[in-house]
Amino acid sequence: MSDPHSLAPPAPPALPVGADRQESAAERFLTAGPGLLVFLFAALAAYEGFLLLTIFGPTEGGPLGDFVRDFQLWCYRGDPRTGGISWLAVSVMMLEPVFIVGVAALLWRKVAVQLLHPRLWLAQARAAAAGFGVIALCVAGLVYYARLDAARAQVLPPFPGERIRVRLEVPDVPLVDQTGADFRLADLRGRVVLVTGVYATCGTACPEIFLEMGRILDELPAAERAGLSVVALSLNPEYETAELMRLVAEGRGFSHPEFRYVNGREPAEMHDVLTRLQFSATRNPQTGVIDHANLFLLVDRSGHIAYRFTLDPRHRAWVRAGLSALLQEPHVTPPAS
Repeated sequence: MSDPHSLAPPAPPALPVGADRQESAAERFLTAGPGLLVFLFAALAAYEGFLLLTIFGPTEGGPLGDFVRDFQLWCYRGDPRTGGISWLAVSVMMLEPVFIVGVAALLWRKVAVQLLHPRLWLAQARAAAAGFGVIALCVAGLVYYARLDAARAQVLPPFPGERIRVRLEVPDVPLVDQTGADFRLADLRGRVVLVTGVYATCGTACPEIFLEMGRILDELPAAERAGLSVVALSLNPEYETAELMRLVAEGRGFSHPEFRYVNGREPAEMHDVLTRLQFSATRNPQTGVIDHANLFLLVDRSGHIAYRFTLDPRHRAWVRAGLSALLQEPHVTPPAS
């Protein structure tokens, strides 16, 4: 007779010494042992601390300020004009991980109660360090991506020049400047003109527009600046008088006739000019704030709009290049009809 033991399946190979102990330790961690909850709470603390930095940290001055400002724009729907952020977006980002970790603590509440003892945290120091480390690596990757993106943004394409040049008519409408004198855009034919739109009580984009115009004038060589005029169209024609416009111009350091702040004789006429030049301006009936396009129009010596730019960083460089190109063009007097 054959040996009945000869039909038994072969015994499984022996596991290396200590393998069963390592597997059980990993299993305990992944099945909500104290280590897992310590890891989650440590990661949550690090994450919330990072968010607090991006909410209340500086938005100016060095790499940290640049990162905080950009993070607010990306994640908190930040408004670069006012510096405000959406607190709803902030709440969502802060409460989502709290909810997830809270659910985990509720499911394993018996283990979570043990975390009230400091000695358990000391025993799970490696799990806590891992939680902080994971968030630190994520933040480092985010900072690296932000710096890489900022570096790419600094590499601006060259000014397209004639490829984007247009030849649009300028409305020939009688206006009034800050001195109360009659004015038409056609009066500046033969000169290069920088046209923008502002209003006196604007506290968002208009201050930046004024600053940008001042920088442009200061950067131009004296010979080129002598051939340039700046015209600011009133975006609030119902309320802006010549006296108010004069005070605003002088307060911003602009002098007549290089700088003209103009309004229409009738609000309807000025609104027509703004519409034809595509300076979309809409008043918020609740706040009175006027939402408007941040446009810079470059008018050549023949009195035609040659380029249209905005406050976009790329366009700021192109405004200067476009002005320099137009200022170097000779003025050709059109033949008499």
